[in-house]
Amino acid sequence: MNMITNKFGFIRDVLVNSVKKFKQGNALVRAAALSYYTIFTLPPMLLVILFTTTLFYDPQTVRQTIFGDLADLIGQESAAQLANTVRIAGLFEGTWWATFIGIGGLLFTATTVFVTIQDALNTLFMVKPRPNAGWFKMLRDRIISFALLLSIGFILVVSLTINALVAKFSQLLVHVIPTLSVLIVEITVFALPLLITAFLFMLIFKYLPDVRLPWKSVLIGGIFTAVLFFIGMYFIKLYISNSNVANLYQAAGSIMIIMVWVYYASVIFLFGAAFTYCFNENAGLNMPANKYAVKVVNQNLEANNSVEDQSNNQS
Repeated sequence: MNMITNKFGFIRDVLVNSVKKFKQGNALVRAAALSYYTIFTLPPMLLVILFTTTLFYDPQTVRQTIFGDLADLIGQESAAQLANTVRIAGLFEGTWWATFIGIGGLLFTATTVFVTIQDALNTLFMVKPRPNAGWFKMLRDRIISFALLLSIGFILVVSLTINALVAKFSQLLVHVIPTLSVLIVEITVFALPLLITAFLFMLIFKYLPDVRLPWKSVLIGGIFTAVLFFIGMYFIKLYISNSNVANLYQAAGSIMIIMVWVYYASVIFLFGAAFTYCFNENAGLNMPANKYAVKVVNQNLEANNSVEDQSNNQS
């Protein structure tokens, strides 16, 4: 009984502290910044993911999967406009040097959103870059961001492959055990996206912020954030489908729908990050800064010390 009570108390404390951390980290403001950056970075990001994925899989299948899923979330019209923007962004015409500059600019833009996410995570995890970190850290951050983009592409390849294998296996089973075949498909449709999303969040929590987060906290935080993300996506989709955002902003309606979707998705993600930090702290696990960053002292404590110093000087 005591063990159950202790577990419940631990979970309650983590959730309460997560809400406090979420507020202290100005997560709502950072989510708004993320939604703004995403408008400019989403087409290049999708272009990199499409390029990576189509190296291993049929391009038409990949496009239908990606933009079909996006249509479920943000609507057919917004997804179609985004697909057209991605198509235009991928057209490089002119001299070789203009093409080279265009590709370089595209990659820089595509990785910017991950650098923005890193800054938000560093604030929540109470670290900041060393003043003398310099160009090497900036280059390292861009490489990690690009690697995460490529990882999304490879994860999509794995997802498509598993779906194809499950479909083939179900076709073989349907003649023998029809009920089991349907059950396997339903479990795969529900569990696979959840597991893939959890794995992606784990990669972000582990490698993007300037801390060495233990794998236990990475695992718990990734799963919690993925579950929260899927629950939140349902309500965001419900809100967008029943709101008047598209008509209200007329020609810019599709862009506003994407911004609204990304904003609420960012809020959910940052709360998951706050939960991951608080779980790590409450569990008593170590989370040192890496060699390119330093720990930040509690700002409230610094403010109180500053006030006390001023009072002492006046007296």
